[in-house]
Parts: sequence; C-alpha cells; structure tokens
Amino acid sequence: MDDEPPALSSIPFRRSTRQSGWREPLGIRARRLQRKILSQDQSLGGRWWLLFHMVLKPLHNLLRIVSLIKLVGFKVKKQFGIPIYRQVLDQGRLVLSTGALPWAYYMCELYRVGRMRHAGELVMRSPMKYGVFKALNRIEIEARRRERKLGDKVAVAAWCSEAGLPHPHPIIRVEQGEIIWQGRSKSDLDRDLFIKRRHSRGAADAAALRRVGPLEYLDEHGGTVTLDRVLAELQRKSHHWNQMVLPMLRNHPALAGLAEDSLITFRILTCLDERLRPEVTNVYLRSMAKLEPRWHVGRLEEFAAPIDMKTGMLGRMTGDKPECLSDWFDRHPITGAPVTGRVVPFCQELMQLALTAHSMVPEMVLVGWDFAITEAGPVLLEGNSFADTAYPQRVYQQPMGHMRLGQLMSFHFDRLEDKLAQSPGFFLNR
Repeated sequence: MDDEPPALSSIPFRRSTRQSGWREPLGIRARRLQRKILSQDQSLGGRWWLLFHMVLKPLHNLLRIVSLIKLVGFKVKKQFGIPIYRQVLDQGRLVLSTGALPWAYYMCELYRVGRMRHAGELVMRSPMKYGVFKALNRIEIEARRRERKLGDKVAVAAWCSEAGLPHPHPIIRVEQGEIIWQGRSKSDLDRDLFIKRRHSRGAADAAALRRVGPLEYLDEHGGTVTLDRVLAELQRKSHHWNQMVLPMLRNHPALAGLAEDSLITFRILTCLDERLRPEVTNVYLRSMAKLEPRWHVGRLEEFAAPIDMKTGMLGRMTGDKPECLSDWFDRHPITGAPVTGRVVPFCQELMQLALTAHSMVPEMVLVGWDFAITEAGPVLLEGNSFADTAYPQRVYQQPMGHMRLGQLMSFHFDRLEDKLAQSPGFFLNR
C-alpha cells in the first residue's frame, strides 16, 4: 500500500514550514491554513462555518464515496485491478487529509500505481475558495484599496476599456425590469446574440439566439422567438438576476472543429510571482459541451486540453467528470477534429493580455482569466477571483504541488502565515 500522508489532526499549527527541511505537501497545507483562518472568526456565524467545513462537509464527502463506487468504482476494478475496499480507503484518506472531494481520486487518476503518494500535493477548490483566497487577497492593504470587482461584468467592461483590453460590449442590460440601452439603436440587436447574467461566473443561465429573420431568432429549444418576446422574458428574469445581451462571438477559423455552436474559451491562470508581479502559469483550451445542444455527453460539462506556453501546441484532451477516468484523446471526442499538436493562434498575445488584465487587480494573488479567439483576434470574456484549482490538475496530469503554480502558492502561503502570526484575524475587517 502507498505511503499514507499525515492525518489532518496530526498536523500542528505552525508559523511556516520554511525553517524545516521537510516540506509540508501543498494541499495539506492549504487545508491546514483554511482551518486556521476559519478558526479566527469567533462569532456564531464563524463557528458554524468552521463546523461546516471541518466536520459536516468531510462527513458528507465520505458518504459520497458510495455513489462514486457505484458510478465508476467497478470499472476501475475491472480495468486496473484495484479492489473496491482499496478505493474506499484511498478516498477516505484523501477526504480527511486534504479536504478533497472523493471524485478527485478518479479525476486525478490516483488509482494508478504510486499516485496516492502525492495525493497531499493536490490543492482542492474548497480550502482555497472558502478561506485561503480571501485571506491572501487581503495581505497587501494598499493594493486592496485599489480593488476592482471581477464578478461584475459591466464594471469589468469599463476597466477593460480603460486598459485597452479587447472585450465584448453589451448591447443592452436588463435590470429590475428596466431595459438599459448600451448600443446605438435597436438594429444592433438584429444579429446573433448571446445572453448571460451580469454577475454570474461560467455559463449559468447563458443562452444563444440565432438570427433567422429581421429581429427573429431561433432559441436553444429550436423554436422561433421575436425580439419583443425575448425582451419581455429578460425583464421577467431580471427581477431575480440582472441580464446582459451581447453580440454573438465566433471562433477563429484556426479553431474549426473544436466546437459547433459554442465559443471556445481559453483559461489562463496568472499568479503573482516572488516579486509580486503577475506571471502566467497555466493555459488550457475549454470546449464547452454543456452549450452544445446536439452533443449527448451525459453529465460532462466541458472538454479541455493543455497548451504549451512556448509553442502554443495543444496536448491531449479530456473531460471534467469522474466517469472520464483515464480517457485522453488526440482528436476531439465528439467532432473528431485534430487536437494533439494543433497550434493555437495568438497564444503569446493571449498570455500578454492576461498579464495586463492581472496588473489591473494587483491585490489578487491568483486569477483565472477566460479568453476567446474570434475572427478579429483575442477577446477577454471574464476573470475569476476564485479560480478552480482542481480541474487544471487533471488537465495537466499532475498535482499543483508539482507545478510552477505550486511553487508560487507555497511562497504566498509563507506570506500568509507570517501575516497571520503578526495580525491574527486581519482579513475579517472589510
């Protein structure tokens, strides 16, 4: 059996691991920091949050092991000869030591020989999103005073214009039942359109409208709708969340075959380096299956492939759910288009734009930027201040602790531990 990482309860709170020759695995350290951060808030709400993340959520995740075994466990037993009891024990260790969801065992292929030895280097989204990111982004007080919100797409569009970053301009906004025109006239809407929430991340409630006639569109269900009907529906929904209507962007011809109806996106992770300057650490292509009405892929939401930052060449493609297991594709699994070795256009320009964008939000340690490459060139779609740290580890087939990003996060964890030692609870003040 693989070497077992230390249990969470056996890891003492320590100011830093820099003084020791032994380096604490990055994922376990993130989990320990989350516990330390959450414990600073002694309010009733803070204590409940600590109980939830440190006790209730791990218990829930342990129960989820049963459904995962039913979903893919027997397939792993058949293909790799890993007994069911071994899979259960490994997932339990993963949940309790790193705070990971048990599906990480399958997503990161920890059932392969020797992989569990490095499970502690996996950095899961929960410790980062619920604790560590917030504290990291509040270390530098001066930078935080210049804070810009990434979640508000209208605000992002404004500072993109300020920085000269190419971005899609909304034609209209619909807020609290009111239509707010951003374009010049109604004729600006007589084209293919894309609808999304103003404050959401990802593709929540997103919809594409294909023009089939003057101010008439084909909706996602295949029915024809008029502009007046579209606007009326947006006004109704806007009492729950604000909406934006943008022109439909089209993929660059060099990306042909990697999507049908959806926009190919490029996730670029930028992290402040040891001099607190933005550095690009990871770039990967995302093919959004959930926005393709004719793709029947079950629960899968996207396919992704890593991009070599020097050559712009794509690596092998994979999916984002546990049932993908060890499926890696040299050609797109749905369209059959070539993937591996394909060169992405404007790759260097994309990375430079990401660095420029990060320079506008210097208080944020790590940002996940989403770009598109259109017929007119690269376009910034949005930035994610709580970037997913789990999926890139599958895409790159290695834990974060073994990446350049892991080196930088270890540096920032040192900064955070020093700050916590000097000013406990500093991040609690808004």
